[in-house]
Amino acid sequence: IDECALRTHTCWNDSACVNLAGGFDCLCPSGPSCTGDCTHEGGLKRNGQVWTLKKDRCSVCSCKDGKIFCRRTTCDCQNPSVDFFCCPECDTRVTSQCLDQNGHKLYRSGDNWTYSCQQCRCLEGEVDCWPLACPTLTCDFTAISEGECCPRCVSDPCLADNITYDIRKTCQDGYGIARLSGSVWTMLGSPCTTCKCK
Repeated sequence: IDECALRTHTCWNDSACVNLAGGFDCLCPSGPSCTGDCTHEGGLKRNGQVWTLKKDRCSVCSCKDGKIFCRRTTCDCQNPSVDFFCCPECDTRVTSQCLDQNGHKLYRSGDNWTYSCQQCRCLEGEVDCWPLACPTLTCDFTAISEGECCPRCVSDPCLADNITYDIRKTCQDGYGIARLSGSVWTMLGSPCTTCKCK
């Protein structure tokens, strides 16, 4: 990507954008007029200036010679004024801890764990859980294996979980008995064989 040609660079008016492999550089022409300032969110940031993002108080940006560098706030849990919102793992107060759903394990604020196919997080004494994000599959037949949360592609439609059953349709077993779609039965004379009408 050529940030200079696309004008997506952050070089200020008095510096020249030079395209580099994997990025760009802001070069000052000779003379005292080049400040190395940066443009950010429609405003001017002075060379050497450090600021917190308006939309993310947990990220810090700096302007250095016409280029903007942003990073997540470093969490120093030894600092008594550490921001628990950005660094929940530093909050060791008992009131900020959480018990897991079984009541057996104690988590600190900021800890994550998986429970019943959900991703859970302890945040200041409260447990928030949301469904695990499963990849989108582009196959016709899928199945969820025992002990897993996300479906996988299967080639055999008889193993698939994602088939909807039309109860108006039937199957005929080996003895000529009509079975409803979706029904499960044990094969006559073979108690170890389970059949399913799909």
